[in-house]
Amino acid sequence: MDASETVAAPTPELSSVTRVTVEPKDTVGALVPGMPPVAATPYLVTVAELACGRLVQGLLQPGQITVGSRVVIDHLGPSKVGAELVLKTTLVQREKNRFRFSVRIEDGDRTVAMMEHERAAVLLEKIMKALG
Repeated sequence: MDASETVAAPTPELSSVTRVTVEPKDTVGALVPGMPPVAATPYLVTVAELACGRLVQGLLQPGQITVGSRVVIDHLGPSKVGAELVLKTTLVQREKNRFRFSVRIEDGDRTVAMMEHERAAVLLEKIMKALG
């Protein structure tokens, strides 16, 4: 490296742990009659998105919110009603108004989902105007 090159300082990693309990309304059986009463994939996506949004709330400008823009999930196993799920959320990259996260969801000693998620910071007022 010559004298004109600079090295970016590492960004402190942001992470959080969130706990949720699976309720009957959160199951695939509540959405589709005849299906088992286990945590539905859309429920896992919802609780992960909420955890990611809370994680970066302090990084936003006044009037901004974050909205989900991408989700990739591997739902690896079932979680029954009453199970306490532990979401381990990490901000892995920030590029301007885009945030990229990694989420691991555990049910006891089992990993039941792995998720990549992206959110964008936008002005709430702009979205509300677009909705009419």
